[in-house]
Amino acid sequence: MQRLAKILFLLLIIGCGSNAGSKVISSSGAVDPNSGNGNGNNGGNGGDNTIPDLTVELISNYDDDTASFWTIFGNYTRQFIVHTPPNYDSNNGPLPLVFVLHGYTSQAPIIRNYSGFDNIADEENFIVVYVQGVTDIAGTTGWNVDVVSTFDEVDDVGLFAALIKYFKANYNIANDKIFSTGMSLGGFMSYRLACELDEINSIGSVTGSMAGYYNCVPPNQKSIIHLHGTSDIVVPYNGNFWSMNVRNAHSFWANYNNCQNQSEVTVPDFNGDGVYSTQLTSYNCDGSREVILYSIENAGHTWFTKAGGYDIDASELIWEFFKDK
Repeated sequence: MQRLAKILFLLLIIGCGSNAGSKVISSSGAVDPNSGNGNGNNGGNGGDNTIPDLTVELISNYDDDTASFWTIFGNYTRQFIVHTPPNYDSNNGPLPLVFVLHGYTSQAPIIRNYSGFDNIADEENFIVVYVQGVTDIAGTTGWNVDVVSTFDEVDDVGLFAALIKYFKANYNIANDKIFSTGMSLGGFMSYRLACELDEINSIGSVTGSMAGYYNCVPPNQKSIIHLHGTSDIVVPYNGNFWSMNVRNAHSFWANYNNCQNQSEVTVPDFNGDGVYSTQLTSYNCDGSREVILYSIENAGHTWFTKAGGYDIDASELIWEFFKDK
């Protein structure tokens, strides 16, 4: 049943796609298993002394503040794009680090373009990293989140543990300000990082939930912000057998964080189109944590922007949430 669920997800999302883009690439593939760093599945955290050091090479410079890199981890070539704010100087104090993860069949440059996190990073002074998922045997990109079976052997959690170690060693990173967010399957991956890596402070998900078959045992409390359309047919708002109901995902983290209070309000209809959203907030949690769910009425599978006709902007809300954590 679990394998069937993963196959059904694959067929559904290929058929429906994402309004934000779903271009298939083959930028990363398996390499010689006797070379490179990392091995196995479910890398976890394990402490810096057990996390391999990455050997990172430059691919190209986009501009003075943005460049793409590659490394080898777990027998795969992995790529990522790094954007630093203008005039970045590692001697000027530690900065937050934000991972931004693309959806199933998509790629890092696409989510970089539509999310607009470069501009927010420039204004708010943080480092943003767009990580590329591997390409499976069908030529499709994604993440190991216990949803699509062709990625089950990829140690994505271990990769992010190694990337965190790399950025802490090579950039001036605020150790308590490491975040992850993503679209669709990238949202699933961000949830998985919250479940497995204690260095992840908070996560954001846009149209991605928690896997229905995945047993999340978080290492510590996390703050969560989630945005989801109530008419999403790719990752259904009410869930199914491979994806958790998004309100149940909210309740999971509210309970884990021992949140004592909850409120739900209607977001103002700023653009006057008659479409409303609600904001469900669980607060007074242990460790000053907070869990927020934005439910966008009648919206589908997309990254929400004001330019796209929505009353809210996902990237702006996610960063405003992260910056106070």
